[in-house]
Amino acid sequence: MEQSPPTKQLDQKVVQYDKAQSLANSIISLIICSILIMFTLWLNWHTWLIPIYIILLIFITSIDYFILPVLRLRSIRYEVHPLYLEIMKGIFFKSREIIPIERIQHVLIEEGPLSRRFDVRDVKVFTAGTSHDIPLLLTKEASTLHDQILNQIKEVDSDV
Repeated sequence: MEQSPPTKQLDQKVVQYDKAQSLANSIISLIICSILIMFTLWLNWHTWLIPIYIILLIFITSIDYFILPVLRLRSIRYEVHPLYLEIMKGIFFKSREIIPIERIQHVLIEEGPLSRRFDVRDVKVFTAGTSHDIPLLLTKEASTLHDQILNQIKEVDSDV
């Protein structure tokens, strides 16, 4: 096993998808903030809480839109080696997963309505007990990775 990090990084285009996803998440946060404001007024809670709700909403939305997509872009890496798949991810708490090719049972490409719009997919690799994600790949890259892992599985002769 090599000590250097995996070499394949995400494409710059996935930042647009990540920002669109954070805007969708901010709509949910806005609804929750509105409900909190309604409860504050309805239950006669302290009205000084309302500006705190709004400031928190703006702060969390700004971080999720401007900072986290760029950090995610830099933090996710992967590489397919002859005997194992290596995935490194995590913004603050980094994890490095090594999945032996012979343990992989199947590979799945996931997509949703927003990811189809931005041509972004997630690749899920399943072993007997767990699943491992490689998120935010462009469709072509996800398809290539899917085929590459399947070919590696066929080449490995195992009794598992």
